[in-house]
Amino acid sequence: MNMTTTAIGFTNKYYTLWQITEESKPLGNGHNYVTVYYNYIKNISYDKEKAFAQYPDVIFDENLRGKTQSWKTNREVWENVDVFRFGKYKYEKIKDNKDTEYIAWYWEQVDGEHKDYVSNELKSRGYEIRKYEYANYDGSKTESEYLMSPEALENEKINEDNLNNFCNKLEKNEIIELVPIKNLDEFGEYRDGDVIYKFENYKLAYYNGYEYALPVKNGKAKRIKNKNLRITDYIYNRNNCIIQVNVKDFEIVK
Repeated sequence: MNMTTTAIGFTNKYYTLWQITEESKPLGNGHNYVTVYYNYIKNISYDKEKAFAQYPDVIFDENLRGKTQSWKTNREVWENVDVFRFGKYKYEKIKDNKDTEYIAWYWEQVDGEHKDYVSNELKSRGYEIRKYEYANYDGSKTESEYLMSPEALENEKINEDNLNNFCNKLEKNEIIELVPIKNLDEFGEYRDGDVIYKFENYKLAYYNGYEYALPVKNGKAKRIKNKNLRITDYIYNRNNCIIQVNVKDFEIVK
């Protein structure tokens, strides 16, 4: 199917008149191969208003800047949104496909209405789509999206429940017991998942150029790596999913 229109473009000096012919070849499954032919007709005028006055019903395409008298472009056009457009399942119905992990990967590669369709299909399979903002170099912000799989959502819920239970324990000033798998970092902190233990008193140490810290008890630095540590005095605060425990006193159980 061919469709021909005219448009006003621009060269270095003149506003120009062009014939644009769009040729569409159906490839099946709502997939068309479109070739657009641009053919120069004539120069109209140096003056924009005069050019528009001569052809008031012709659209102006500010991106139409011909360097030759004729050229063509090609593009793929899809009329439907419910089939894979590329990849190992190309042309197959998305909703009938059982490879959910592949659909999740495919979601990251597409955009527009097609992405919206894939999003809805993933939501029906238990996925959640979340938005976040990140800063650009010029100070502006760009919004983007990411997927949360059913497994990730379940793990998030379990982690949230664990943090809530831990906070209840902290509220009651119960003694905290843990076995650190390493000593403190150079800031006097030890991180266990989403919990940060920050010691008030610590001493810096060095080993093979690596800086770390040891908490101080009764004036002496103590190694806590792989030790049974009991935190007996502390205050804490929670910022969303991160809990910081400020350790005021502790003991090592032998």
